[in-house]
Amino acid sequence: MKLAAIYNVWDGVELLYGSMKCLKDEVDVFILVWQDKSNFGEAYNPMDDFKVPDFGCEVLLVKYEPQNSGGMTNEILKRNLGLQYAKEEGCTHFLHLDCDEYYEDFGALKQQFLASGAKGSVCKILTYFKKPILRLENEDNYYVPFIHELNEKTNAGNYDYPYYVDPTRKINESNVILLDVYMHHFSWIRKDIERKVRNSSAKHNIERSQLLIDYYSKETKAGTFLVDYNQKLIEVENLFNINI
Repeated sequence: MKLAAIYNVWDGVELLYGSMKCLKDEVDVFILVWQDKSNFGEAYNPMDDFKVPDFGCEVLLVKYEPQNSGGMTNEILKRNLGLQYAKEEGCTHFLHLDCDEYYEDFGALKQQFLASGAKGSVCKILTYFKKPILRLENEDNYYVPFIHELNEKTNAGNYDYPYYVDPTRKINESNVILLDVYMHHFSWIRKDIERKVRNSSAKHNIERSQLLIDYYSKETKAGTFLVDYNQKLIEVENLFNINI
């Protein structure tokens, strides 16, 4: 098994080191596909704020140039660019990640996947809001693709996929299992939450929602009910020692 961790890098780079640290002992190559402007044209170079760590494995930096074709199309192109480099590196397996995605005991999760005999896998998701110790009480109603086998025909995009996931991360593979484990998603933990919102494909929905009001409210704490998620926040341990 030669495993590539392929990261989509632009917003949230302050979380990237910690995410890579979760995987460093089990990954053969990190592929960081980065861009210096958003899918909507905002200039920002995440590599200015990131020092490539020496984890004892290869780290490839791949620059992506966004097309004038919308957020979803760019995300699909960007993820497939990472797959292209993983194939060239001779990788047999991969997983796609964003900077704000963390795993506990990644080695055990990898072994669970390998023991299944499946060609692909998905995980459940736990989402954090405002602080690394504030988490939505229940898991999300969708999943995140985890490790998949890699071959010459492997592709990402809006395919028929066995589980409800981000369309840009649907792999053209049907032999996929659900692992009873979690990806910890720090989607609302940022140094600059406004940059994330400005450049999100869901920008207009977020602006019409209560989310930013709840994010900035001094009253938001454990027990707060988030209308937009239809569930409350609970206080949890800062599992990954995130300091943002």
